[in-house]
Amino acid sequence: MKNAMHRTGQKLRLLQRRAVAGGRKVHTNLGELVAAAFDTVGAEVKDVAKLLASPELGRAANSRIVLVQ
Repeated sequence: MKNAMHRTGQKLRLLQRRAVAGGRKVHTNLGELVAAAFDTVGAEVKDVAKLLASPELGRAANSRIVLVQ
């Protein structure tokens, strides 16, 4: 029982290290983000603005994007 718990702990630590190693940050600029939004949504500017101003994207980018027309 003790060995099984030890092996499980080792596996969990290994999985945690792999998750941290695989989660490297990607550096993007605002232009790349806007281009990706146009690729995703299409040519509709209002839909792109809605996507860029969404709270989910703000959380993912760790910053708030405010668009002014």
